[in-house]
Amino acid sequence: MYENRSARLADANLIEAIREHGRWQQGSECVEEGGVLLLAGSNAAPLAFRNCAARIDPRVKASEAIGQARDFFARHGRGFTVIARSALDGDIEETLRTAGVPEAGAAPCMLLEAPLGEVSLPAGITVERFAGARHVNDAVLLNERAYEMLKLPAEQTRMFFNLPQQLLSSRVIGFVAYRDGRAVSTALTILSGESAGVYWVGTHADAQRGGLGALCTRLATNTGFSNGARVVTLQASPFGLPLYERLGFRTYDLMRRFRHPPPG
Repeated sequence: MYENRSARLADANLIEAIREHGRWQQGSECVEEGGVLLLAGSNAAPLAFRNCAARIDPRVKASEAIGQARDFFARHGRGFTVIARSALDGDIEETLRTAGVPEAGAAPCMLLEAPLGEVSLPAGITVERFAGARHVNDAVLLNERAYEMLKLPAEQTRMFFNLPQQLLSSRVIGFVAYRDGRAVSTALTILSGESAGVYWVGTHADAQRGGLGALCTRLATNTGFSNGARVVTLQASPFGLPLYERLGFRTYDLMRRFRHPPPG
């Protein structure tokens, strides 16, 4: 367990974000058993937040946690991603590496402990909060295109959101920025009590480098604080890391993803 309270709150939001992504996916199964969170999502792609496992009780031995994940996903006939936070799950990382399970990538876990400055809109830009299917559809379409830059195919992005009405719950607050009526940038906030997380920040290719990603990140971050969060967190992509550092987010851990093959 983290000694720092802010890190503990941030990690709690990461775990809640896994649960929340399960709620957005048609036919998903999300269970918590034996100190491990297990999510089987809307198809068999072995992605974080799709088919993944994360230890939520640090007292559970690495071998036991990995064994539970193998058993769960064997029942589904799927491969899966093990989410390992380096400060908490060093034993899991070592066990997986020894077993030859490949690492599929890593993302800095970042947090912020105070709201950002007042947000001002650039000329010609309006921002709308998620209020109906149009906003969710616009955000998903933006991210289909934006996350292709991270080698995530558009159809796989779409599968994260195939229960779009779930993104209109009180647990999620999203924003879409428009220029001349066309969606150009988006971000959303997942609330979890004293912590909140910024997820799915995406900007249309022809609107990048115009400050719109920063704008939506600021809105999502400040919304977390205005809804009672003491800490706002995110997991940074290589593209987003410089932006988040400029905004004042600091790294408190590293989230590694290990890609476990399907049974057999």
